Amino acid sequence: MTKVHSLASARPSSAAVGHGSANDAEYDHPRYANKGRAQVILTVVAQTAPALAQAGMIWYVVGQGRWMLLLLLLPSLTGTLAMVLLSLLRAHRRPSPAFPARAQLAYSPASDRASPLRTREDQTRQDLAQLVSDPGPELESRLLASGAPGAHGLLWQGIVHAWLAASGPTAPAVIGIRPDHRPLVIDLPRDGPHALVAGTTGSGKSVFLQTWCLALAASQPPDRLNLVLLDFKGGAGFGLLARLPHTVGCVTNLDLDRAVRALNGLQRELERRQRLVAKAGVEDTALMADPPARLVVVIDEFQALRQLLPDYLDRLTSLASQGRSLGMNLVACTQQTMGQVSAQMRANMNLGICLRVRDPLQSRELLGSSCATTIDPACPGLGFLEQGRGPQAFRTCPAVDPRTLVEQVIKASRFCGCRPPAPLFSPPLPEHDPACGKILWQSGRPLIPLGRSDDGVLLHLYRLPLKGHTALIGPPGRGKSTLLALLARSLIPLMQPGARPGPSFDLRITRRTGHGYSSRDFPGPVPEPPKGRHNGSRRLVWILDDAQDLLDPLCRDPLAPLLQEALGQEGTTVVLAVETAGALRRPERFSRRLVFPCGERGADLAAGIPADQLANLSSRASAIPGRCLVLEAGLAIPLQVFSLAVKQSDP
Repeated sequence: MTKVHSLASARPSSAAVGHGSANDAEYDHPRYANKGRAQVILTVVAQTAPALAQAGMIWYVVGQGRWMLLLLLLPSLTGTLAMVLLSLLRAHRRPSPAFPARAQLAYSPASDRASPLRTREDQTRQDLAQLVSDPGPELESRLLASGAPGAHGLLWQGIVHAWLAASGPTAPAVIGIRPDHRPLVIDLPRDGPHALVAGTTGSGKSVFLQTWCLALAASQPPDRLNLVLLDFKGGAGFGLLARLPHTVGCVTNLDLDRAVRALNGLQRELERRQRLVAKAGVEDTALMADPPARLVVVIDEFQALRQLLPDYLDRLTSLASQGRSLGMNLVACTQQTMGQVSAQMRANMNLGICLRVRDPLQSRELLGSSCATTIDPACPGLGFLEQGRGPQAFRTCPAVDPRTLVEQVIKASRFCGCRPPAPLFSPPLPEHDPACGKILWQSGRPLIPLGRSDDGVLLHLYRLPLKGHTALIGPPGRGKSTLLALLARSLIPLMQPGARPGPSFDLRITRRTGHGYSSRDFPGPVPEPPKGRHNGSRRLVWILDDAQDLLDPLCRDPLAPLLQEALGQEGTTVVLAVETAGALRRPERFSRRLVFPCGERGADLAAGIPADQLANLSSRASAIPGRCLVLEAGLAIPLQVFSLAVKQSDP
C-alpha cells in the first residue's frame, strides 16, 4: 500500500499538468503499442541473425571434424545468445523504448514545446526593430560621453584624456549600441584575439571597420597601438585612415607589389616579437617591462586577397596562430566566409561578427543561427556579435564626420608629442631618387652613400665601403657612369687641404678618351708623422670607367700593368666598370659586384644574378636607369642608384 501511494504521488496530477487525462489516453493509443512491439521485434531479429550464421558455421565445422575451429566459434555464439536474452528481458521490463519520450511530452504542455525557438526568433525581431527605431548617438558623442552640439572643438582634448587613462594589455573600442541602449564595446585582446567579419554588399562592412579603427585610435595612443590596413576593395574604405598617426602601413589591391611587401613585413614583425619575448624570458609581450605597441591588422575583402595572393596566406595563418601572445591581432572582413578562411585560421578567430547576409549557412557558421538573414537591407550597420554566449544584436554608430575626427586624433598626437611609429614596410624602389645622405666613417674609411637598397620589406640607404675591389657590370646606358660620378663627387672634397677628417689614401680617376685613357690624381693631405717615425706607403682608391680593355691581357696601354698590380695589392681599392662579366677575367678578385640587368636571362645569369632573384625582378627593372643588384657575401640586394646629373666639368 505504501509503494502504490509513493508511485501515485510521484506522478503529477491532472491539475498540475493541465492535460493529464488526455495524455494518458494518448499513451494507450494502439499506434504507440504497435510501434513498441515493432522495435522489440526488429531488435531481436538484428541480434538473432548473427547467431543463426554462427550456428551454421558450427554445423559445418562439426561435419568437417575441425574441432579447433569449434572451440573458437562457441564463445562467439554464446555471447550472441546472451545479447538476445538480455534484449527480451528488457522488452518485458519496459513496454516500449518510446515511453520516456512520451512521458516527457505528457508532463509538458504542447504549447511549450516550440516556445524556446519562437521566443528566440521573437526576441531577435524585437531587438532589430528597436535598433532600427533608435540608431543611437554618433561615434564622436560616444568618445566624449556627451551629445552636446559643437563638441568637435573639444574632441581632441577628450582623446588626450582617453590616452592618458589607457592602461594594461587591453584595447577596448566603443563601436555601436545594443538593444538595451548599452554601448557595444569590443576588446580584441580579451574577446578575440582575432575577429572574422562577414556581410554582403551594402551591409555596412566598410563603415563598421572604419568605425572600429577610429574608435581604437581615439582610445589608445600611437605608442600603444598601431594599425596595418589592407584594403582589397580599391582603397575607398581605408584611404582616410592612412593619415592616422597609428597607421604603420596601408596598401590596396591596386599595388600588389606593395601588398606582398606588407605581408612579408608582417611575417618579419612576428619573428621580431618572438625574439623579444624569448630575450625577455616571458610568454607574452604583456609581461614585458617595455612591450611593443599592439599591432592590429585589418583586412577588407579577405577573399580578394586570397585570390590574388594565395602564396602569401601562410603569413596570415602564422599571425592568427601565434599573434595572441605577441600582441598582434587580426580582423578579417569578407563577403563569403565558407571556403575562404582556412580551418586553421578559423580555429583561432573566437570573435564572429555578421552583418546582413543572404545565405543562412553563412550566418550559422559565424553565429550558430540564421538570424543575420532577417536583417532589413535598408538598414546597413545592423549585425550580430558572437562571443560564445549566443548572437547579440547591435548597430554600428559611425562618425558624423570621419575626416574631422582624424584631424582631431592628429591634433591630440601633436599635443602629446607622440613620435610617429616606424613604418612596418615601405613602397618598392622608386625609379628616380635624388641624392641624399652623408658620408660616414668606419675604421678610418669613408662609407659613400650611392642609392637605396631594398630588402624586400623596407628601403635602406646604401653606402659603399672603400674596402676591397668593386666591379660594376652592365651594358652602356644603364647608370654605371652616373654611379662612378657620384662616388668621385663625394671623394674629391675629402682630398682638399684642410678637409676634416682627412683621408689616409690618394684618389685616382681614369676615363676613356678618344686616344685611350686619361687619368687624374688627387693626392690626399699628408699628416705630419710622429717623431721618430716615417710615413709609409699610402693606400690608393682608383676609379675606372670602361675598364674592359685595360683588363685584357694583350692590352698595351701603360695603365694595364698598373691596374693588374693594384688589383693584387691589399691596401688598394679599385672601383671599375665593365660591360660584361667575362671582362673581369678573374672575378674572384672582386669582393663586391654591382650588376645592372640587361633583360636577357642568359647574360644576367652569367653576370652572377641568382635565378630566384632574377625571377622576382619586375619586367621593367632592365629599363630603369640606375637599377642594379649588389652581389656581396652571398646576397643579392636590389639597389637604385641616385639620379644625379653629371656635369661636363666633372672630372
